[in-house]
Amino acid sequence: MALFSFSGLFAQKPQPSTVLICYGKINPDKIRGYKYVILESEHYSAFDIKLIKENNEQVIGYISVGEVSTSRYYYESLKARTLGKNEIWHSYYLNVGDEFTQKVLMSFVDRMVGKGFDGLFLDTVDTYAKWGPYPNMGDDFVNLLKLFKDKYPDIHLMQNAGLSLIPKAAKYINTVAIESVATNYSFDKSEYRMHKWNEFYKRIEELQAIRKEYQLPVILIEYADSKKLYQKVKQQISPLKWDYFIGQIGLQTIPDFK
Repeated sequence: MALFSFSGLFAQKPQPSTVLICYGKINPDKIRGYKYVILESEHYSAFDIKLIKENNEQVIGYISVGEVSTSRYYYESLKARTLGKNEIWHSYYLNVGDEFTQKVLMSFVDRMVGKGFDGLFLDTVDTYAKWGPYPNMGDDFVNLLKLFKDKYPDIHLMQNAGLSLIPKAAKYINTVAIESVATNYSFDKSEYRMHKWNEFYKRIEELQAIRKEYQLPVILIEYADSKKLYQKVKQQISPLKWDYFIGQIGLQTIPDFK
C-alpha cells in the first residue's frame, strides 16, 4: 500500500525545514528558528553555544563514533588502537570496545557538554551495522551509548544511520537521522540526483516501521545543489511531516537555494 498518493503529494504545501546541519564555522547570530542545530563543536565557544541556544530549541554536537579523522585533536592518542583505514575518507576505524578509546570519546563528550551542547549527532554508526566492516562490534557501540547516557542521562542522542542496530540502541537514543532517502548523491561523479520512486517508498516504509515500533522521531538529511532540485525534494518529503534538512554535500554553510 502506498504511504501517500501522487495526487496528495503535490497538492500539499511543503513544510519548512526545522533542522540545520553545518560543519563549517558560521556566525552564531545567524542561526535562528531551528528545532535541531547540528554543529562541529570545535568551532564554537561556550558563549557561542549560549547565544545559539537562545534562538533555537536544541544544539547538538557532531561526534564520529565509527571512525576518527587525522584532523581530529585526539587522533594521535587513538591511532595505534584503530582497526584499519577507510581508504575512501582517509580516516581510521575506531575500536569502541577498547576502554581507552571509550575514555577518549567520553572526554570529547565532556568537552561538548561543558560548552553547553544539548546532545550528540552520532555519525559513522554504519561501521558497526549489519553491512559495515565491523558488524561484530554492534554490542560495543550500544555499550558506548549506555556509557554516554549513564553519565549524562538528559543528553539527546541522535543516531545517524546504522538502522540494523536500532533494536538494541533504541532505549538509549532519542532520534534517528538518515541520509539520502529521497536524494542519491554520486560521489564518483559528484552528481546530485533523486532516488527512483520505488527505492524512495521502500526506504520510507522501513523508517515508518522503526518510528512505530520504537517510537523514535526520524530526521531526513537530503542533498541538493540547485533551487529546482531543492524544491523537488522538499515537495516530495513534506507530506511525511518529519523534521528534515536539505543542503549541499559539503555541509559547510547555511543552505541558500535562492
